[in-house]
Amino acid sequence: MSRALTTELGRDPKAALIFNFARLGIRDKFYALRQSIGFGRPDRAVLDHLGVPDSEMAQKATAWAASLQPDFVQYHGLRSFAFGVALGDYHNVRFDREMLYIASILHDISLASPSCDGPGSFEVEAARCAHNWLGEQGYDREKADIIHEAMALHSAVCHSGPRDPEGLLLHLGAGVDVVGMQVMNIHTDVRAQILRDYPRTGFVRDFGKLVADQADRKPRCHIAGLVGVGFAKALASNPLDRG
Repeated sequence: MSRALTTELGRDPKAALIFNFARLGIRDKFYALRQSIGFGRPDRAVLDHLGVPDSEMAQKATAWAASLQPDFVQYHGLRSFAFGVALGDYHNVRFDREMLYIASILHDISLASPSCDGPGSFEVEAARCAHNWLGEQGYDREKADIIHEAMALHSAVCHSGPRDPEGLLLHLGAGVDVVGMQVMNIHTDVRAQILRDYPRTGFVRDFGKLVADQADRKPRCHIAGLVGVGFAKALASNPLDRG
């Protein structure tokens, strides 16, 4: 059964963004405090479950994504998936690995590919492009809809509605890779392995340029709001880059 899909996000009010980033920051401080006194520490056992799904559709998505985006965006998608898997383990979230992977590897295809970009927010443009492609591959419509929503809402920090498990984990996984959100909930050994497998070389500089370009060209788009409240500084301050 198909669902109503997100057609645009728009720019969130500055006050709402500041409030939600403050809320997320307080939450992360709470996680860190709990762990400092011995509670809720992440497990390294998830190291055995970070691999890319070996399904035919996962392989097709990997190849299609690679044809549309540069390596630093491709690696961001791979890290987002792995971090999402790790946080799914931490929070005991049951999810479909193939769907999370497809959403993760494709979620930023519109940033560097004119064929997948358009006048709207890049998150929704990427989701629409991926949804059309999945339909062409004969992929299950209900699953394609879930992937669409995961991609469309992956950066929506002000979104208060429900998320599918795959949408939640893409939101969290990409959040780790971009600004370090919930990084303390991933074991240091797991983080190190992910960064060895998918290096962040040049990511902050090059990804920042793509995001700034979107905000400059589309001042009312969703990411423009995040840029307006310090996205570049948060990206450059990610604890993943502190060694």
